[in-house]
Amino acid sequence: MGNSYLEIGPKVAPIFILLILGYLLKRNSFLKADSIVEIKKIIINFSLPAVLFTSFLTLNIQLNFIWIILIIVIINLVMLYLGKLFAIFINNNDPYLPLIFTGFEVGMLGIPLFGTIYGLDNVKFMGVVDIGQELYVWFILLAFLLQLKNDKHNDGFKNLFKAFISSPVIISIISALFINITGITRLIGETLFYTSLINTLDLLASLTIPLILIVIGYEIDFKLKDISLSFGIVIIRLFFYIIFGLLIAKYIFTDLLSLSQMYSRALLSVLILPPPFILPLFIKKEDLKNRLYINSALSLHTLLSIAIFVLISFII
Repeated sequence: MGNSYLEIGPKVAPIFILLILGYLLKRNSFLKADSIVEIKKIIINFSLPAVLFTSFLTLNIQLNFIWIILIIVIINLVMLYLGKLFAIFINNNDPYLPLIFTGFEVGMLGIPLFGTIYGLDNVKFMGVVDIGQELYVWFILLAFLLQLKNDKHNDGFKNLFKAFISSPVIISIISALFINITGITRLIGETLFYTSLINTLDLLASLTIPLILIVIGYEIDFKLKDISLSFGIVIIRLFFYIIFGLLIAKYIFTDLLSLSQMYSRALLSVLILPPPFILPLFIKKEDLKNRLYINSALSLHTLLSIAIFVLISFII
C-alpha cells in the first residue's frame, strides 16, 4: 500500500534541502574541497560505522541471508556481462565501461536515503543486502580496477583482503554480528560502559544523514562531453536493475523466502543506486581525463536515484 503525501513529504523535503545546501556551500565557496575530504573521513571512519554497528546489533539473523548475499553478487556479475555487451554494441573498447554497470553506492547514498524515509532503526535491512554488494565491490570490482590501474597482475587479492577486513564499515558489521550472535549484550547490557557506548554511537550515527547529503550536494558535477554516453549507461543500468529488483522481490524474497517487506524495499533501494563513488579514485588521472563520462554518469545517476527513491517511497 502506498504512503500518503503527508506522511512521506516531511521526510523527503530534508533530503532536497540538504542537497541544495551542499551545492550552495560549493557555489559560495563557503567550504573548500579539502574540507569536504575531511568531512568524508569522519563519515567513513566514524558515523557510518556507528549506524551499521547499532543496526546489526539488533538484527534478527536468518539463514535466508545467505541467499540474499548470493543474489546480489550474481546480479552484479550478470550486469558486468551486460555492460560488456553494451560496449560491443556501441563499438567502445574502453575496459572501464562494463565496470560502470556494476556496484552500488550504499554507504554514501543508500543508507542516508533509506534512513531518512524508513528510520535509522530499519537500516539493518539494507545492511543485509549490502553485505553481498560489499563482497562484490571489494573482491571483484576493485580487483578489475586495480589490475587496469597497475597494468599488471600482482598480489592484489592479498591487499584487497587486508583492506577489506580493516575497513571501518566491515569491522563494525562483523563486531556487531559477533556480539549479536554470542548474546554478550545480555551480560553487559545494563552496565554503565555499554549504555554509554551505545548512546555515543547513536549520537555519531545521527550525524551520518545530514553530513552525507551535504557532501553529495557539494560534489554533484556534470560535464557536457560524453553526456549522451553517460545518459545511456544510467538508463540501461536503471532499467535492468529495476526489472531484476521487482522480480526478485516478488518471486524470491516474498514468495520463496517469505521475508519481511522491508527486505524488498531495501533491495529495490539498493538496486537503483549509482555505482560506488570511489570508482574514479582507482583510475589513473591521465585516463580519467579522457573518461569524463564516468563522473558525469555518477552525478546524473545520483540525481535520478534520489528521484526514483522518493517515488518508490510513496508507492511501497
